[in-house]
Parts: sequence; C-alpha cells; structure tokens
Amino acid sequence: MQIDKENKLDFFKDLFANAKSEMEGLIEDFNKYSKQYKGDLEIDGSDTPAQTGRNITYELIESQFSSYLPTTAVTPEVYSERNDRNAKSVEKLLRNKRNRLPFEKMNDIDERYSPIYGGSVWLVEWDNSIKTHNTVGDVKVTIWAPTHFVGQPHIFDIDDMEYCFIFFETTKEDLVRKYGVSFETAEETESDNDSENDETATVVVCYYKDEDDRICQYIYSGDTELLDIEDYYSRKKYICKNCGKRKELCTCDKPDYEMQDDEYELLDHDIRLTDGSFIRASSEVMENGQVVMETQRQQAMTPDGNIAMDEINGVMLPIGADVQVPKMEQTKLPYFTPTKFPIVIRKNTSQEDSLFGQSDCEFVRPQQQAINKLESRILEKLMKAGVYPTAPDDYAGQFDNTLYENVIKVRQDNYKLFNRIDLQVSVQQDMEQAERIYQHAKRILGITDSYQGQQDNTAQSGKAKQIQVAQAAGRLDSKRRMKNAAYAEIDEIIFQYFLAYADEPRIVSYIDAQGRLQNAQFNRYDFLERDENGEYYYNAQYLFGTDATGDVEQSRETIWQENRLNFQNGCYGDPKDINTLLIFWQQMEKHHYPDARDMVERLRGIIEAQQQQLQAQLQEAQNQNKDLQVQVAAEQNRADGAEGYIDYLKTFNAGGNQ
Repeated sequence: MQIDKENKLDFFKDLFANAKSEMEGLIEDFNKYSKQYKGDLEIDGSDTPAQTGRNITYELIESQFSSYLPTTAVTPEVYSERNDRNAKSVEKLLRNKRNRLPFEKMNDIDERYSPIYGGSVWLVEWDNSIKTHNTVGDVKVTIWAPTHFVGQPHIFDIDDMEYCFIFFETTKEDLVRKYGVSFETAEETESDNDSENDETATVVVCYYKDEDDRICQYIYSGDTELLDIEDYYSRKKYICKNCGKRKELCTCDKPDYEMQDDEYELLDHDIRLTDGSFIRASSEVMENGQVVMETQRQQAMTPDGNIAMDEINGVMLPIGADVQVPKMEQTKLPYFTPTKFPIVIRKNTSQEDSLFGQSDCEFVRPQQQAINKLESRILEKLMKAGVYPTAPDDYAGQFDNTLYENVIKVRQDNYKLFNRIDLQVSVQQDMEQAERIYQHAKRILGITDSYQGQQDNTAQSGKAKQIQVAQAAGRLDSKRRMKNAAYAEIDEIIFQYFLAYADEPRIVSYIDAQGRLQNAQFNRYDFLERDENGEYYYNAQYLFGTDATGDVEQSRETIWQENRLNFQNGCYGDPKDINTLLIFWQQMEKHHYPDARDMVERLRGIIEAQQQQLQAQLQEAQNQNKDLQVQVAAEQNRADGAEGYIDYLKTFNAGGNQ
C-alpha cells in the first residue's frame, strides 16, 4: 500500500474516516442487533415503541451457548519422525496456552458476540513486557466486538486486505506505560466519547502492508501519533550512530541510538536440541550444494593411527601434512518472520460478500417485533378489560376510587341501579399466535425443544430422543465449524509468534497416557533445517485444525457411560484385574469424573504395595535359594573331601604293601 510518509498522521486519519464511513450502515445494524438482544421495544417503521414484549432473541441466543473450547490438532505437511515430534510439541504448547490464557472468559463473550453481530474479532499479539525468571515475552489474546473493527471496504477476507483498523478506549496512564510516550503527549490525546471525562483516550491501531508486503503498524489518538513501526514483525535492534555498535556493546559517553531490523542471529555457542543433537556454533561453508574445502596443515598420521615421525638432525620429530578440510564459518541463523495479520475473524455462519457472518438477530427480528406487538396487544386488552360496577348518578361518587377506577353511571329509571358489567375479552388467539411465531423463530435457527432442555413428546424412546438431539445439533454444526476454524487460525498465529520470538525453551505440562502430569519442552530451534545450499530456515509447514473428538466434552455424562460399558465389556482388560480397574479410573479422571483422581491414587497405592510384597517374597525366595545352594556346596565339599581321603588311603596302603 502506498502511503504518504511525510504526512502519515493525516493520511491514516483520512483513511480511517473513509473506511468507517463505508461501514455506517453495518454499524447501525450492529447497534440495532445489540439493542434487540437486550430487549429493545423499538418497532421498525414506527415512532411508537411496543409497550412490552417477550425477548425471544435473548432466549434463543442463550440456548445456543456452548462452553466447549476446541482442542488443537497439529499435523506436519510432510511426515518425518522429526516433524511429527515437533507437531506434538506444538500441540502441547497450544493446549497449555489454552489452559493458561483466559479463554473461558473470552469464549463466554465470543459465544454472544458471534450470534448477535454475526462474528467476533480476535487480536493476537506478542507482548515482550510479559516476563518470568527464565523467559521473556508471551502471547496476549484479546477479543473485540465487530463495532471496534474497521476493515478495507469491499474486501471480505482479512488476509486479502491491504489495511484494517481496531479502535478502543483506554486510560491516558496506560498510554504512557504501553507506548512509552510522555505524560505531556498522553494529555494531548482525545476521546471520541461524548462524555466530558478527559481521563480516557480513543486509540486507533492500523495494521497495513507496505510495498514489500510486510505487515506494519501505525497507532494514533486524536492528533497525536503514538507509535509508528515499519515491518511490525521483524526483530529490532538499537545501533549507536556514533560508534555503529549495538546498544548492549556501546561505550559512548553520549550515545545516539536508532532502531534497525535484525535479520540474523550469529551463534557464539552450540545449541542443544530436544532430541539431543546440536546446532554447532561453526558450520561448513556451502556453495551450489557442495561443501567448500580448504587446505590446512595438520599433524600427519600413520595408517595404524599413530603420529607420523621423522628423524631430523638425529632427533625424531612429528611431521605435518597438507590436508583438505571443510571451510568453516560462524553459524548464521535467520529469524522467523510471521506472515499473517494479527487479527482473526470468527463468523457465525457464512454469507456472500461479507467480512462477518449472518446475525441470528437479523433473521428473527421480524418474529421478535411481531411478538412484541402481540404482547403489547395482550397487555392492552388485559389492562382495559375487567368487571365494572354500575350505580345511580347521585351515588356513583361514593365508591372507593382506589378499588373501582371506573364506575358506570345509570339513570334512576333503570331497574338495575346497582349491578356490574363484564367487559373482559379473550386473549387466547393472541397467545396462540405469539407462540406460533415463536416456533417459527426457533425453526429458523434450527432449535428444538429437546435442544433447549424443554419437554418434548415428539420422541418417545430414549434412542429416538438421542437422534432428535443429534439432528438439532447437526443443524447448528455450521456455527461450530466456524468456531473451530477461527481457533485453528489463532493457534497458527500463536505458533508463528513462538517460532519468531521465543528465544528461551518453554516448559509446558501435559497429562500422559497413564494420567500423570509430565513436562515437555518447546524449542524453536527444533524447527530449523538446512537446505542444500547450506542456508538455515525454519520449517513452519504444519497444518492446524481441531480435534473432532473434543466435541464430546460437551456431554461428559455420555463419555462416563461409554467408559463404564467399555470396562464391563472387557475393552480395557479383565474387569477383575486391578490393573484394568486402574486404566478405567484413569480414563474417568481424564474426563473429569468426580473423585476419580482419588481412586487412581488409591489403586496405585494398592498396586505398589502388591509389587513391594511380591518383590519381598521374591527376595526371600532368592535368599532361601542361596542358603540352599550354600548348604549343597558345603555338603559337596565334604563329600569331595571324604572321597579324596579315601583315595589317599588307598594309595598309601598300596604303597605300603609294595
């Protein structure tokens, strides 16, 4: 994208204003859908709102809420043992992040943003300010409503855009901390809110692609520039203009630093990889796929491996020889550079020519407004209908008006001076029509009574009920697929960030097949490979998806029942064997069955006690066997001694007789 580098602030302000004006109609719809979800009584095409209503929009959207978090699945594009091992380490890393980051809270918001607005916006950033004792930097994930996002007009895929904006409200103190500006600069920022509070500011963040297709970032507030980063993903280093050295090595009295991109890492020590191999600090020089050789003078060796010696002036001295050896150079590793915008759009359900998906509010809005009208009509009938007393003109004023608001006056010649008139009306048809429209709205979204957990007599048997629920879930499967796709994109961006910026190996925990908590390691150097020209590169060719078996986590009771059936049918082994029982309870623990962990620990204790007892019995048997062997050896020695003595006597007697 061509930008005006001399007037960047004005350029991006105009760009944001133009893009936002193109979204005015969509923003109006977003506000309308948000009010509808919250129970707004406005009637389209009328200045008079409904008196009351039934918020079926809220009811139907909340019925679809799912706390399910997609389970990451990573596979290499090209299989090898190393690639498969790396894919598993990425899976462990991402699952660890899924547990550590507040995805439960963000999912709770996302499950409402998506059906209300038709989608949600996820911002994935690398934050170097997150530090531990052993690591620097970590991933930060934020979710925004589409009302905080402005994309390039008429472009409906985030990856095809040249630029996009995110804007939000924050405090001026946060500007000082996050962007490193002075308090005076922060005070000059502005807020787009109408309130007179001057403690907050509206921050506009633009991500755009430059002429070289690199992702860049520009941030401003009002007429104040906060940050301008060209090549947003590149490594940065500070170089002193005076001496040309890095900031860490500069010794100038008055250094003047400028920020430059850092493309390569020069190794000054060997790097140990997870599989035990090394990336050496020195590597062979390669040209055209061949190792470059050079001549060096080295100690000559004899064919049998001894040092070759020669007599010089009567003295034996080692001799040298010219040999061809690979030419070596300091290993130069490139830094990995992410290629995607740090933004992911989750769609509710896809629609043509739209960045976001279809809004549930849009499709049930006619039914919502019709029900509001009917509910208002019912209320009006009930409020105006009733039983009214009749009384003569001169007596009507003596009624308690707090009890009888309206008294019908009758003439004196009426034969029924004191009586009542029943003006009640029927609301049965209105109620039936309102319920009929509600059923229409449910069918539009594919929601049945069974899906809502309500009584449903259309399926009598248990199997029929299961099929009915499965069909209802199947009609909503598109939304779950879109959710899984969004999480897969988030996982890919997180992986690229760790490949680019996680200099230190990251320790992650996971539960092994035995149900034990173990530690694993993610090391970005494990993904380094070397091509035929000797150039190192990062292999980032991995496919990101979600584990289809993760969906069953929504119904843990079903998993528990299946585990019981598998155990009873001997799928884990002999049900009477205590080791089989341990496997069963490990499976139950994996799927969060109450007190399953206590049972696993108890069974492990029993098995360990049995093993110790068996080991003691074996040791005792071995000791008894050794004692028996000693006895046998002693008896044998005695027998051998007696036999030798007899032979001696025989020899002695034979000699005497002779």
